[in-house]
Amino acid sequence: MFQNRGFVSAIAFVLAILLPATTFAEKIAVPSGTRVFIELDQLVTSKKKHNEEGSFVKARVWRDVIIDGRTVVNAGTQAMVQVGDIKGAKVAGVKGYVELRALQVPAVDGSDVLLVGGYDRSGKSLVALSVALAVIVFVPLIFLKGKQAKLQPGTIFDATVANQVHIDVGQSATAVSAVEKSKPLTVSILYELLESEPEGKGEEVKQLPLRITFEGDSVDGARVIEVNGASVEPIPIIVGQTTAAEGGYLTVDAKVNLKAIGKYFSEGFNRFTVEVGGFTAEVILDLEL
Repeated sequence: MFQNRGFVSAIAFVLAILLPATTFAEKIAVPSGTRVFIELDQLVTSKKKHNEEGSFVKARVWRDVIIDGRTVVNAGTQAMVQVGDIKGAKVAGVKGYVELRALQVPAVDGSDVLLVGGYDRSGKSLVALSVALAVIVFVPLIFLKGKQAKLQPGTIFDATVANQVHIDVGQSATAVSAVEKSKPLTVSILYELLESEPEGKGEEVKQLPLRITFEGDSVDGARVIEVNGASVEPIPIIVGQTTAAEGGYLTVDAKVNLKAIGKYFSEGFNRFTVEVGGFTAEVILDLEL
């Protein structure tokens, strides 16, 4: 009897070694309010009969949604997006308006993640930056005749997870390695320091304040080389004093001319790429235009 037990145990041990490893379920909680960036895959316009309220449009997740180093929604996943309120342009300069509502997106385990929000330019408000962009970027585009609202393919907007959901990542979701987490270059926008500075003859030049963290000896030569994924003539970044130096990293406050970078902006969220010492970092302007 004991011999049989030993035989069975031996067989079980051999099978455990030879058979493929079992993927154990690993669930990760995705909190309510988690942001999901979505990219439009088709033209949407307020022009009569082109798009209608309630119709669905083609869109996909712009970048991976990562929680605790695990990808819970993959970039490129098709998102369910619906046209909300829509109004055509009118005479007397009344411009058209279009709203997109993000409804849901599938997670890596195939379950649906319900979303709220979407594209609505009347939403998020960073007053100082909004005013600066209105003056620098969009005023030349305002005409007496009303303009139709037009969102081009590639327009990026955001939505948020409606309710906390648990996603079974198992081995299907990509884990972010420690090497990936420790990036040699990171750049963020200091919205609280946003201000304008005079530049000769009373002309005001708006500056976008940045904070650069770089693993190196100097951030001299920092510049913007791409806006919304397209190469641009390098825009120099003015570097200030180093505020901290720890663990081989420099932390520096800097600024870039908003007029120089703003002329490349488009509807939705905008992004630009900063280069320092051969390394690059992408920055998202957290304001829906």
